[in-house]
Amino acid sequence: MRTKKALDGRDAHISTLRAIIIFLSICLLVTLWGWYKSPEHIKIDIPPDLRTGSTRGIGERHPFNVYAFGLYIFQQMNNWPVLGVDDYKKQIDRLSCYVTPRFKGELERDYEQRLKKHELNRTRALQEMPDRPYNEKRVFTESAETWVAFYDVNIKETFRSETVKDIFVRYPIRIVKWDVDPECNLWGLALDGYYRNPKRLEGNQQENVNVQDTSGKQAGTE
Repeated sequence: MRTKKALDGRDAHISTLRAIIIFLSICLLVTLWGWYKSPEHIKIDIPPDLRTGSTRGIGERHPFNVYAFGLYIFQQMNNWPVLGVDDYKKQIDRLSCYVTPRFKGELERDYEQRLKKHELNRTRALQEMPDRPYNEKRVFTESAETWVAFYDVNIKETFRSETVKDIFVRYPIRIVKWDVDPECNLWGLALDGYYRNPKRLEGNQQENVNVQDTSGKQAGTE
């Protein structure tokens, strides 16, 4: 009788171990399947200053990187090294992955208007004002997927080596999350147009201006 109880206890223990092994095997298979199906690439924005540390979520955008993206694309759009009539059109087509269809339409209309006014027979260069680099006030967060970045820039245009325009302008540009074609746009962001009319900076406005005045929404160019 005692021997039978010992054998029954052993069999029950073996059955329990088998159940545990089956359960752990299922958990392992589920884990391996999840690992296999996990994305090969994830986007994590790293802030420029890590001296105080930073905790970032997957897909979370740091304002500095939003600002840097917008400045780079907008600067390229306004880079006409040879002749605007050719260069501007080429830039609109080349950078089409980095602008929304709505803004691309605005740029194409702007091209046609400038062409009619004979404003494209010149070179053009745009650069950030040296004393107006990024700071946290230059990016206004509308939502988790939309931002407004304020760029204070210097625009220079030349015609036959003569300067025909040398001005300072503030461009408020809306930037949106745009994960449409990762093969074409790894940033996952796009320019969505002007938040309101660009504003020419003159006199003391170049020294003291409120960059986050977000009232009013219009489109325009300089």
